[in-house]
Amino acid sequence: MHLTTPTAIQSIAWEGELSTSGMVKAVTRGARPVVTIGQPEVWPVAKALENQTGQRWTPPLGDAKYWLVRLACTLREPGSGIEVTEARQSLYLRPEPHSAGEKSAYAHNLFPLRLGAEDKTSFSLSLGPELGFADGSSVKIGELGATIEYRKVFPVIQAYGAGEANPYWVFQPHATYPLMGSQFVYAVLVARAPAAGLRAHLEVTVSTQSAFGFIRYGLPEEARPHTEFSLG
Repeated sequence: MHLTTPTAIQSIAWEGELSTSGMVKAVTRGARPVVTIGQPEVWPVAKALENQTGQRWTPPLGDAKYWLVRLACTLREPGSGIEVTEARQSLYLRPEPHSAGEKSAYAHNLFPLRLGAEDKTSFSLSLGPELGFADGSSVKIGELGATIEYRKVFPVIQAYGAGEANPYWVFQPHATYPLMGSQFVYAVLVARAPAAGLRAHLEVTVSTQSAFGFIRYGLPEEARPHTEFSLG
């Protein structure tokens, strides 16, 4: 399978202003960061790794289900006098049914793991049979694997939580580049038996610096029903 990463969100899950705690709301009357969260795009890994010869992929754990997931968010400038110092996109995973145990649902791998301001913005990568992301130029015709065309927008990206139920990506600005625009990230998610699937919740937080000091914003409660999805 060949995937082209979009340059803009095509299907919106939620869009709006981020919120703060009650105490901070009393002193923040200016513009707040606005985010758009894309509808998660999902492919069963077995399908994503299909090749033209019909060769089938053997999962590393026979009692598990695997999905390749693409997540997207867009961050907009909150207003003059406000500097965005960090943005974070997080996934919270739990198995279905919940009684399967918290270690039954987790992120097997994440991309990007680390991209710096000096890295090229457009390149290709691949997801191989061992479920690792690698340089896509090394993929040979006929091999099992998914190739992905990728364009980096945010200048500095660092992922955390591979192998855990709460993976997240941190986006930070650089002196040369602002922290605005649409960004797409990928994850390989796993549900191990006895879990039949998993449920995921997306969260976005943005930290700013202004005359009010350091303020952290998050999604309002009304966004939650729109930022949850199930795999099974």
